[in-house]
Amino acid sequence: MMIKYLNLYFKNFFDWWPQKWRYIFSLLLAVISSFIAYYLELPLPWMLGPLIGCGFFAAIGKPVIIGKKPRPICRALLGCTIGANFGPEILDRFSEIGVSLLFIPGFVLIMGLSTFLYLSKIMKMDRSTSIYSSIPGGLNEMVILGQEIGADPRTLVLIHATRIVVVVFLASLLILFVPNLGVEDLPEPALFYNWEQTPVVILVSLLGWFLAVKLKIPGPTIIGPMILSAVGHIFQFVDAMPMYIVVISVQILLGSALGCLFKNITLKEMSGPILAGLITTLIAIIPLIIIYYFLTNIGYDPLSILLAFSPGGQSEMNILALSVGADMSFISPHHMFRVFLVIIFAGILHKFIKRII
Repeated sequence: MMIKYLNLYFKNFFDWWPQKWRYIFSLLLAVISSFIAYYLELPLPWMLGPLIGCGFFAAIGKPVIIGKKPRPICRALLGCTIGANFGPEILDRFSEIGVSLLFIPGFVLIMGLSTFLYLSKIMKMDRSTSIYSSIPGGLNEMVILGQEIGADPRTLVLIHATRIVVVVFLASLLILFVPNLGVEDLPEPALFYNWEQTPVVILVSLLGWFLAVKLKIPGPTIIGPMILSAVGHIFQFVDAMPMYIVVISVQILLGSALGCLFKNITLKEMSGPILAGLITTLIAIIPLIIIYYFLTNIGYDPLSILLAFSPGGQSEMNILALSVGADMSFISPHHMFRVFLVIIFAGILHKFIKRII
């Protein structure tokens, strides 16, 4: 009722705005929401702030629009930033990282199967929508593949977007309130720190993206620059850490883009796909708790395991890990491996389903 009332209230005010004004309004809203979250000392303020602000205005139908063209560039810069956190010491950690990576396939399988059973048997969704809503992969990839076999694209967007948002919020709250996770209280660097490395950052980001596309690597916009940057830093022939203001800008744009996914939410969708996304995310926490308990009891860092196995978006979880000073050289390979497995599995499943329908 409240969303419907606010939608009617803002209708006449925003409907006559030209497209350019809407872009400017959306950007200002994202920036203002970020600073409000920052001064309220919310966790991950530069991403959660615009997510909440743009998400609210998107839900009431007015007039948030974040352009799609800057998003791949943001992901490429994020990939370069993640890779810059790798160092020569990772060469001595292959066995440590390898053991925990073995848990990823089982985690993805249990999460996907339990989610599929809930959506198809309890929520009574059609098979195609249930399958592609259950796979914890990239939102864009799941929507594109799902649409081709008759899945409901709006439902796919809302379920995956809800999963990502809920995971980010829950992980942020745990980091904020659980004292033994080992979060570092990092001083914020100067906004233009490392400005002289900007040409190298741009080169690594674009070249990594280009090579990943040519080699048909899954998630090329983020994984390509991350791999190239990581290799360069591990073998110490490149130094490419973006300016802090770039890192903030990437968070603001990605957070606002995520908020825009909740455009014009109806009461039916709130009690359907969004509720389904919330419940399936809570279901996925069960295997996460089991893995967390086992690996932390054999000596793994609690914060690293929490962030490595949280089934949120790759970009969002890496941003969260960066913001709290977590072990990026441990966390990033887990999300990269999960995305790689999911996209390969989804591709095989997609071909199989297309043959039988």
